[in-house]
Amino acid sequence: MFLWAGKSFKHLQSLVHLNLRKTGLIVLNLWRSNISLFDGLVSLTTLDLSENSFGLSILRRVDAIPPWVFKPLTALQNLSLEDCQISLLHPLAFEALKSLRVLNLGGNKIKQLPTDIFKHLGQTTNIDLHNNRLANLDINLFLNNCRLTTLLLSDNKLTRLNQSTFKLIGPSFTSVDLSRNPIDCNCELSWLLDWIGAPLVLMNKNQTICSSASLEPLREKPLFDFDSKKLCSPNIALYSLTSLATMSFVVIVVLVFHYRWQLRYKLFLLKLAAVGYNEMRDARDPNDYEFDMNIIFYDDDEEWAGERLLPTLEERLPQFQRNVFGDKDLVVGMHYLDSIDYVVSRSYKTVILLSRAAVRDRWFMLKFRTAMDHVSDTQTEFVVAVFIEDIPDDEIPFLARLYLSDGRPYLHWTEDVRGQENFFDELTKYLTINLRTNDLIPNE
Repeated sequence: MFLWAGKSFKHLQSLVHLNLRKTGLIVLNLWRSNISLFDGLVSLTTLDLSENSFGLSILRRVDAIPPWVFKPLTALQNLSLEDCQISLLHPLAFEALKSLRVLNLGGNKIKQLPTDIFKHLGQTTNIDLHNNRLANLDINLFLNNCRLTTLLLSDNKLTRLNQSTFKLIGPSFTSVDLSRNPIDCNCELSWLLDWIGAPLVLMNKNQTICSSASLEPLREKPLFDFDSKKLCSPNIALYSLTSLATMSFVVIVVLVFHYRWQLRYKLFLLKLAAVGYNEMRDARDPNDYEFDMNIIFYDDDEEWAGERLLPTLEERLPQFQRNVFGDKDLVVGMHYLDSIDYVVSRSYKTVILLSRAAVRDRWFMLKFRTAMDHVSDTQTEFVVAVFIEDIPDDEIPFLARLYLSDGRPYLHWTEDVRGQENFFDELTKYLTINLRTNDLIPNE
């Protein structure tokens, strides 16, 4: 049968029942040039489209019913799409069918139902999904079907049934068919046995069989042979041990978190002790350099460096008197980049402050690159990178990530008071010795 979208039923506004069962229809008959085959059928209440081939178009490009096909059928109450070779459904396929009472999708090839496929079917009482290929049901699949009374799910591939999926159905729910599904009968399914009963009826209960993956006593046995009280009674000893282990774990986590900075510092010292200081320490001391310490920072970070960093370093390292603090202390009369190179190469230690703004500044990254090159040339870890704020990995330039990932010393500033104490302990340790680059020391 050949039907034209928008023309075949254009003047049948009063038609109530339409049987197009087994008429050779395909998807392209239903929707063409943005016009539905059912245009004009505003009074239609029953539509039978079963035993047509909506799974594949003649061009093999369409495998789902377009979402607007049923838009004209605002009065439709009964829709049958049984045995139509359907494998996919658009989430909005039934959006316009707000008056629908009965929906038959049985005998198709549906593997997965979109979460919102039944969202607009608030008046639907019967949904038939038998003989499909459903392996699971979304937790919110029936969230809006408060009037649903009958749900047919037989002959699918359901192994596990989520309690929340069914408990969301309204109180009118009276019957469900789960027969001929490979259901895994285990203790997670015990809710189903407690739930089924008056007024909810399990249809074809003798054909609702536990799969071979079920608990051993239930394999290939009827679901109602499952005695959850006998097989799933709580193991008090196991629960007690589990509770004790959980409490112990929580206590350990709390203690580790509380003393995390002290532990971090101890691990830092242990790490160095395992390799040893002497064989790694550079023979030169601060007196062999023109400058004791060189602090490099972005212009906007000068206030942080002056208030947070410099006062504590002056207190902890009073012997460091020949310091270069930012660009203002660079060598006068020398080209900017030459002056940076001069100061970096003649400083016992260089501290680089990294912030999100800093890593985006080209001049700052040139200074960072200069310091990196001197570390590579001298094989001495005289540069310490300090992150004064969290910087997402994707914002850190590649060269900086490459440098830091190679075991070079770096620290993170923290607002935690204990963490700050640990921060300055580690920074002081880094600033008082120069180690030869050694890949045996892992990253912190």
